[in-house]
Amino acid sequence: MTQHVVRIPWRHNDTISRWDDVCVWAIEQFGLPGERYTTHPVEDYMDFVFESSKDAVHFTLKWL
Repeated sequence: MTQHVVRIPWRHNDTISRWDDVCVWAIEQFGLPGERYTTHPVEDYMDFVFESSKDAVHFTLKWL
């Protein structure tokens, strides 16, 4: 199964509320992580891994 990764880098001026907006929007659009997507935060970025290319494109257009 192909997975579609959307990587959002942490930025110097990021705020907690910006990341809240990203995560809440993802939950509202795709549900909780686990079925349609998963998340993988690391020190320099957060990956959103989608099962559907359409979901990945939708997310990308909104947040990148």
